[in-house]
Amino acid sequence: MLSDSVVTLKKPNLDLSESVREALVESYENLKEFELWPEPNPSIENVRSHMELAISNFENHVNEYRFFIVRNCDLKLVGTIGLIIRNPKIPYLEFGYWIRSSESRKGYISSSVKLLEEYAIDVLKVRRLEIRMAESNLASKRVAERAGYKFEAKIHFDRMLPDGRIANSLVYSKLYPHQATVA
Repeated sequence: MLSDSVVTLKKPNLDLSESVREALVESYENLKEFELWPEPNPSIENVRSHMELAISNFENHVNEYRFFIVRNCDLKLVGTIGLIIRNPKIPYLEFGYWIRSSESRKGYISSSVKLLEEYAIDVLKVRRLEIRMAESNLASKRVAERAGYKFEAKIHFDRMLPDGRIANSLVYSKLYPHQATVA
């Protein structure tokens, strides 16, 4: 577990499945604005299956290190944040996250990015961290800028939005060249 005074990031655990399902149901309308994967009412079996995959990925150091954001004051699950493994040999990782609709704009993602960045540096010895978002996702852009990530690129026509529009992505990054030597 990773913690600060506001949130705790918990590793995947089947006990969190119902809380995740509730957060997904509540947040469907917001999530479907930028993501293709949300379902309006996911079954508990489907959520548990995704949780089992997240546990396996974490334990086997493949695909993604997913954490669940829990607010410390009342232990409510408020979202998810993960590090998608883009190239394990560098290592190069990309943040992915979502916040429960009722808990947006309260700083939970910013706190979680900071905690997970420290984990990536100290434990995973990352050399590159990246936050990508649809150009129209202003909330994610603010998260990246507040966390000190530098605008690196605008990639044209590289993502399909759920409404069928083709959109641009913005890429923000931090580099940690001291973590390893280049081969």
